[in-house]
Amino acid sequence: METIFDDRALIVTHDDTSVLLISDIHLGFEEDLADNRGVHFPPQHPVIFERIERLVKKHSISHLFIIGDVKHTILVDNYYNWEILPEFMETLAKHLEITVIPGNHDGDLKAVLPRNVKITDVHGILMGPKKDQIGLLHGHSWPSAEVLDAKIIVIGHNHPTIRRFRDASVPEIGRYSRRRYAGTVPVVLKSKLDKNCVRRALGILEVPSDDESVLITLPSFNELLSGVSINYPKSEFQGPLFENHCANLLDSGVFSVDGIFLGSVKWLRERFNEMIKSKSTGD
Repeated sequence: METIFDDRALIVTHDDTSVLLISDIHLGFEEDLADNRGVHFPPQHPVIFERIERLVKKHSISHLFIIGDVKHTILVDNYYNWEILPEFMETLAKHLEITVIPGNHDGDLKAVLPRNVKITDVHGILMGPKKDQIGLLHGHSWPSAEVLDAKIIVIGHNHPTIRRFRDASVPEIGRYSRRRYAGTVPVVLKSKLDKNCVRRALGILEVPSDDESVLITLPSFNELLSGVSINYPKSEFQGPLFENHCANLLDSGVFSVDGIFLGSVKWLRERFNEMIKSKSTGD
């Protein structure tokens, strides 16, 4: 089995089959921005479709797994969810097989999905050959006992990012060391998951010989969304796996969306603190 990171997605190849894993596409997010904040962006579903199509062609994808939060609004009672979302999913399903693992924003999602798009239980599913199965769930709920058996589990939900700053100093007028917020960069996290911690929470027997798996947290596939800035000292991940300390955020490895290792969360936070605490040379 081979795994590749590309454009906020994870591609998993086994034998002659390649599958695409993406999370948190939040279709309709730009509508929410316009309605509630007065900020207007062009429709994002054509852009998202083109990016998925590019990945499908590039990696010869046969199956797409969307790991939760297909739509942005929790309820389905708006025109976007009844008109645009079904058409988007139906067009996508003409090109490849699609399975959705529902997230916390996916209330009543089944009602607006085409019949040929499979939707699973919120506690996740297993994919791949038996010896190399990967567990998939959104991350807002506990995994099933079957999903917990996997050596690798992939989730979304928290949209991990790195917060960036830029130097806005203008020495010519005597203004030094002015740092300004410069947006965020999406990243992928790899954490150690204490499987027996999860088993205790689920009330099932612990397995001493099978006590750890790799937990991968994907960023949001929607480029408009930010998320949790993992290098910010007070940021925390939501969801039972992190909230119950079965996965340790600080010890997690941070990777770019192209798979380049950037350091641990703890190390990045230390660097962030050093930058913030550094003294300015003037005002």
